[in-house]
Amino acid sequence: MEVASKGLPLPILLVGAAIWLVIAYLVAPKLRGLALFLFFALSARYLVTFFHDFTTRSVVAGQSVNSFVTLFLTVLGLYLCRRDLMRYRAFLPVYAFIGALLVSGIWNVEVAGSINALIRQLLFLGIMIGVTTAIDSEPNDGSVSRAMLAAFAVPLLYQLISIVLRFGKASESDGSVSYIGGYVHEGVFSIMLLTAMVIAALAAGMSWRKRSLYLALLFTALIFANYRTAVLAAIPIMAMHLVFGSATQVRADLAKYVRGAALLISLCLGLFLVALLSQRMADLGTVLSSGGGLIKPPSDFAYGDRTLLSGRVLIWSDYIYTTLRSDVSHLVFGFGPDSWQETFSLYAHNVFVSYVYELGFFGVIIFIYMLLHFLLLALNARRDKRWTLIGAHLSYGLLCLGTMPTFTIEGVILYAVICGYTVYYNLSPRVLTKFVMPSNQARAATLVGQRHGPIRRGLR
Repeated sequence: MEVASKGLPLPILLVGAAIWLVIAYLVAPKLRGLALFLFFALSARYLVTFFHDFTTRSVVAGQSVNSFVTLFLTVLGLYLCRRDLMRYRAFLPVYAFIGALLVSGIWNVEVAGSINALIRQLLFLGIMIGVTTAIDSEPNDGSVSRAMLAAFAVPLLYQLISIVLRFGKASESDGSVSYIGGYVHEGVFSIMLLTAMVIAALAAGMSWRKRSLYLALLFTALIFANYRTAVLAAIPIMAMHLVFGSATQVRADLAKYVRGAALLISLCLGLFLVALLSQRMADLGTVLSSGGGLIKPPSDFAYGDRTLLSGRVLIWSDYIYTTLRSDVSHLVFGFGPDSWQETFSLYAHNVFVSYVYELGFFGVIIFIYMLLHFLLLALNARRDKRWTLIGAHLSYGLLCLGTMPTFTIEGVILYAVICGYTVYYNLSPRVLTKFVMPSNQARAATLVGQRHGPIRRGLR
């Protein structure tokens, strides 16, 4: 397993927690229902993980405080969204993937791994539907998105403190340092920052200039977090914001010129990143130029090949060849959810490779179908948000190729937020009522009835 970061000193963590209480005092009274849940869900998960020196220890039945917080958020999210769990066909691929998890778990009698994987998927459902419903309930002013962004204030403060105090973590063999505020790992901290970027990019009621400022701040934080995969994954959503978002701020006859200028700036930004990360990108160039030459048994890897992409190529090969050497049932249904922990010392750093081993080719096909389903919804979403949504999905796809967002709660929250915005912006142009979600429509009707009293029949 990868080495966890050392947490910040407890007094600093407590100061951050006190600041969060002030933020909650200012933000919470303006929220209700699922919007309030989203603010506290994101805040609780992120803050409790900064205290990982204490919250990851076993307390009851081998479970940690982190585990109980995750379970509580999952149950609460499902309860609050209970009326919308089976409301739309847009959610059906998620249930198909849950079915694939259960089939693999039952076939392999993998109880613990199946329970953990199921909790993550149910949390995904709760957060996704919560985002869709909460945004639908706001008056298109971005209030829910701003509340979610408030949950990232203290994590960014912790990171700033770690930069000032030079409290970093050596993350790679080249001696580079990650500044993550003492979070448990630079990978999950970077995924948290990507979540904030998605919210900022897709929030309603925010000017392009202000949105760009938020994205620039978060991208700078991502650079300091120093996790290569996340930096690369941020490029699509940044590029879509610059190229397509900028043109919405000018007259139609000038839009193509603004898009061209933004595209040029995006290309320059990409070249700058390549130069900045040139030493880290060298391995990627070697892998791409070798074609299929690196797809071979792990025992055949030379010393130089073993270090490519921080050892990822070797890890992928080990997973793939272990699966291919198994019987037909394991090729189809895998070895069970999270079963890699019983065989390998490192997770696969690639969702598709890991799922080939865990869920078999059947599970991988269902997972890819789910990804393509939500991407298709993004392609048919509201015009002003369409390309930003596509950029968010491409960012998540890149993340899946270089790490394991499906295995971490931060990654589950990221994709749930992306899909929540996707479902809302896909449905909003297609409904004739004020609200997309029937639960919001029913609540509005109830409030009107309470305000004006019952309407008597026969009166016009």
